[in-house]
Amino acid sequence: MFFGSIAVVGMSTLIRDKVDVTEARNLCIISVVMTFGIGNMFVDVGNVSLKGISLCAVVAIILNLVLPKAKMK
Repeated sequence: MFFGSIAVVGMSTLIRDKVDVTEARNLCIISVVMTFGIGNMFVDVGNVSLKGISLCAVVAIILNLVLPKAKMK
């Protein structure tokens, strides 16, 4: 329930800021983050454990840095 509430606020922000969710890069980031959040995934690395919103935030930041941006027309 908590993740759902935050997801709705995030989607509202994307819509309000007119983010093009049909662009492949944005769609990929949104779908991977939603899958990680809804799928209740977790990652353990040494003493650090990430799950839920913290994992989704880290994954979104990494994807945003790694995936190439669309070329301007």
